Amino acid sequence: QFRICMADSSHLCLMPQLLAQVRSVAPKVRLVAAAIDGQTARALESGEADLALGFVPWLASGFYQQTLFPQDWVCLVNARHPRIRDSLPLDTYKKEDHVAVTGGTGAQLLEDAMARHRVRRHVVLELPGFLGLSGIVAATDLIATLPRQIGETLASLAGVKVMACPLGVPSVDIKQHWHA
Repeated sequence: QFRICMADSSHLCLMPQLLAQVRSVAPKVRLVAAAIDGQTARALESGEADLALGFVPWLASGFYQQTLFPQDWVCLVNARHPRIRDSLPLDTYKKEDHVAVTGGTGAQLLEDAMARHRVRRHVVLELPGFLGLSGIVAATDLIATLPRQIGETLASLAGVKVMACPLGVPSVDIKQHWHA
């Protein structure tokens, strides 16, 4: 059994491929997904967890780490949005209503970029995670700003499209972390 700490977005983006690979080479192995939270470092140090996958900047020192891929930011909009067609300029982004995902380790990066660019979104819905986000965007004219990998995964599941994010949100490295 291996316990892997990950965000809920990784359940959709990383776990299907990870599980398929593990089952192909070690069919008797059991995987357990756990949350990334304030106890992740302690869980890795004690051996209660084996691996953490994601953007976990507080695990930088004292832990082994390997970069898996860079992650930038995108926006999701309804494929039939009444005012947004082929691009999403910053002035349109500012005028539209938004759904915000407040959970996850990257949420503060987005908020910091908003402050730097003096952008105030009109958020009409806050969600703690990504569950249900694609259905909400597909059924409304709300914009969601989120990391590319989860954005592209959600877009493939619903009638939403991925657009370039008009803000300069810093990209992050998605890493795997483990302790000796």
